[in-house]
Amino acid sequence: MAELANMRAVDDWPSVWSGPPEGGSWEFREWCSRYGWEPLTFDRQLRVRTPGGGKWTFYDRAALWGPLIALRHYAWQMRADSAAENSAVFGAVEETWPAFLDAAVGVLGAPTWTGAWDAPDFPEPPQHWYWNGRDERALNREPYRFAYWAPDPGIPGQPFIVLQQTVTFFTWASERPGGSAVSLGVFPPAEFAGTGR
Repeated sequence: MAELANMRAVDDWPSVWSGPPEGGSWEFREWCSRYGWEPLTFDRQLRVRTPGGGKWTFYDRAALWGPLIALRHYAWQMRADSAAENSAVFGAVEETWPAFLDAAVGVLGAPTWTGAWDAPDFPEPPQHWYWNGRDERALNREPYRFAYWAPDPGIPGQPFIVLQQTVTFFTWASERPGGSAVSLGVFPPAEFAGTGR
């Protein structure tokens, strides 16, 4: 998985969590080029293309160019054209997840935890925006499938890495077309998540 390999190559996560310099500046271009990130848009949220061709969105704390709370990449998406195709979405869901999980394990090693939305030992998120807590999962079955890798506490700023598969609400019904997606999320550890660094 080229996108995970690119994120593994980041060797200064504290500088990433502090947020990019102002868009268009020399410092901004230097910051992006350090990891081969090509800026695609930075008028509201920074979006970049990585050397592997993937597109990542950088989410900040609500102030442009502020400290980051997440990076996200959609690795796969499927949308049904009609409600009659919803069963095909579930077929694709069953085929897709193992391939993405195996690819992530090939780059990151064994996950800290992996399982489905209804697993009794599903972990609660260290920060509420990392992934849905128990009540939201029970309501929306989201994330439908999930794996995460906890950071090595000996490396400052190293992220939580989350692989998740979602299935939209309409996929479970028969009235409207649904869909599914597999995404990668990268989140700061606690000491960078709430300190404003």
